[in-house]
Amino acid sequence: MSDNRVVVYKGPGQVAVEEIEYPRLELPADVVKGLSIKQEAPHGAVLRIVTTNICGSDQHMVRGRTTAPVGQTLGHEITGEVVETGDDVLFVKRGDICSVPFNIACGRCRMCDEGKTGVCLHVNPARPGAAYGYVDMGGWVGGQAEYVMVPYADFNLLKFPDRDQALEKILDLTMLSDIFPTGYHGAFTAGVTTGSTVYVAGAGPVGLAAAHSAQLLGASAVLVGDMIPERLEQARSFGCEPRTPGWAS
Repeated sequence: MSDNRVVVYKGPGQVAVEEIEYPRLELPADVVKGLSIKQEAPHGAVLRIVTTNICGSDQHMVRGRTTAPVGQTLGHEITGEVVETGDDVLFVKRGDICSVPFNIACGRCRMCDEGKTGVCLHVNPARPGAAYGYVDMGGWVGGQAEYVMVPYADFNLLKFPDRDQALEKILDLTMLSDIFPTGYHGAFTAGVTTGSTVYVAGAGPVGLAAAHSAQLLGASAVLVGDMIPERLEQARSFGCEPRTPGWAS
């Protein structure tokens, strides 16, 4: 099997595409050592990346705002095609197109059982929760790459039921790995429901996702505030009411 290539942090303001090994069905060394578990991952799958996005949090690392070491691989917004599965994988198979939630989870611990997969207890020895290609999040290889290994594949992979339809809409579906669910989660946990009036502070990508999610949840009016006219115009384009600073004074 051919080697892999991945985007790597090289210092503040610097990234490079570097050659790395093709993924093995194995857990990262830090996870294995810190949690005293087996390295083999028969529950995992290897994906060929179809789309991957640059998140705002990636930019924090690239701009030197975190403790990310030189050599940190990048990318946690992943959509891909399954090309290999471990012996324990039952429900996904080669050729499936899947969205990969950015927060890695085992699906077995107490937090996962409660639906709090963002703070899974079995994927990062340093603290609850893990992610692909992010500093201090378990040492998992990033997804701004050609291939990536996804552990606990039956739990972590969200298979699109129709491959052809998924590929046709892939530039929309790529948002399901992180950005759109982040906005939706914000609107949902805020209690937005039928008839709500909602104000979203900030019309960046996540803010716009939250605004549209509020509409999907039944809000009767969604107001979006920002200082950048282009962002407000984007909010207006799908039915939100734009607001600039001082509008309520």
